[in-house]
Amino acid sequence: MQLKKTTARSMAAASYFSYQLRQPALDLFGEIAVMEDDLYDWVAAVAPLHLSPRAFANYVRGYDVAAKVLHAKLHGMFEAIKERPVRPWHARLALHAIP
Repeated sequence: MQLKKTTARSMAAASYFSYQLRQPALDLFGEIAVMEDDLYDWVAAVAPLHLSPRAFANYVRGYDVAAKVLHAKLHGMFEAIKERPVRPWHARLALHAIP
């Protein structure tokens, strides 16, 4: 008697592990982790003018960046926002200097 190999178990295990990889990173209390690096990456992508230490602290506190990062991570948009191309904000300053 020869047994057939079934792939149902291996497919179920593969789908389970791929599902685990898509889950947001959680801390010990089940909350989504928001690190200082995440805040810096958000500000660098959204408002690069505010990267000096004082401006960064004011921007993060004033615009509640931690809540925005948490919301973006929860909905899977954080990586897309982080990878956005940076707008050349300094180009308009150079254009005004041209006579």
